[in-house]
Amino acid sequence: MFYLFLFAWLFAIQSASAQDTTGLSIQQARFEKLMKKKNTYVFDVRTPEEYKSGFIGNAVNYNVMDSVAFVSIISSLDKNKKYLLYCKSGRRSGKALVMMKNMGFRKIHHLKGGVTEWKGELKKPA
Repeated sequence: MFYLFLFAWLFAIQSASAQDTTGLSIQQARFEKLMKKKNTYVFDVRTPEEYKSGFIGNAVNYNVMDSVAFVSIISSLDKNKKYLLYCKSGRRSGKALVMMKNMGFRKIHHLKGGVTEWKGELKKPA
């Protein structure tokens, strides 16, 4: 099972570096609008330490840098739901987006500029 996840991750990373996320990277205004829609889930793909420093909306933390765990988690998600991703600058969320896209997810976007360019409240974990 471990090797299956490792293979999937390596394939996704290779593909992620070769693909473009044009059109899937969205500005804050659209991100905020989509966050309010039913069956839309927000994922913070930064490290747990970064997440603890403040997160957007009701985001759940799935660390894309822990690739085996990330692939395991996203493999179990409904591919027909809507997913919004973000990180610090947009780079990791872009890679996570491509990984998810390669796994069959179609309704995904990531925040252009990430938390660095976010002009709004960041929540702290309880």
